[in-house]
Amino acid sequence: MSVKIICPFINEADVKPLRATMWNLPIHFEMDHSRIGSDMMYQKLWNKFSEDDIFILHADMFPCEGDDTNEWFTSVLSYVDKYPEAGMFGCLLLYPAKDENDNYFIQSAGGKFTDNSPDHFGSGLILETQGKFKDDLEVDTGQYDCVREVAWTTFGGLYIRREVFNKLGNFSPEYEWTYNRDVDYCLRARENDFKIYQIPVRLMHHESRDNKVIKGNDQSKVNAEMRNLETLKKKWENTDFYKTLDEEIND
Repeated sequence: MSVKIICPFINEADVKPLRATMWNLPIHFEMDHSRIGSDMMYQKLWNKFSEDDIFILHADMFPCEGDDTNEWFTSVLSYVDKYPEAGMFGCLLLYPAKDENDNYFIQSAGGKFTDNSPDHFGSGLILETQGKFKDDLEVDTGQYDCVREVAWTTFGGLYIRREVFNKLGNFSPEYEWTYNRDVDYCLRARENDFKIYQIPVRLMHHESRDNKVIKGNDQSKVNAEMRNLETLKKKWENTDFYKTLDEEIND
């Protein structure tokens, strides 16, 4: 298989460590000079490398401690080879923060739906302030050490087969700036018979040094995010795809 890791960024300092540690991987870094947001950068780059499968890496993602040879990527490729029925493979994303028992907090172990809105298995921690936006944070104790089919997965730490792009094309044009395009794209993929698997390959995710920076300085981006959520709901909420899916795949 031919695969390209794409990593858009807005600050060179964010990707400097990745350039140093991932130089031996098929990775392409590209700055978002125009602040078009991560979604449109992913789309730009998956079209730029139009013959390859794509792995989307965020500038604030990095290997777990001790993985000095990027074994995480070798593991991803092994799952891609093992499960040809799946079109997307999402990694297990961890916050670089631990609880009192030395367990990492989970940033995302796949997407679900809570109170009729997209949500994550995990999430809820605000690293910058040590605050949280969920009452109960989930820690990694091995509960996701299996392959699971999910309803959707975040577009970061994600492998996408070229067949998916060939069938679906670009993001749906009705969405603005960024956020929730990834949910829509996953639901479109499932509508076209591609499965989405979460795999137990861990990556650290500091979470949103890019989109949150842009959004924090531009209220119009906040408004666009809210409109995207309403667009997503109108399109999908009355379908069978807009339901939580969490099914372990038995080998």
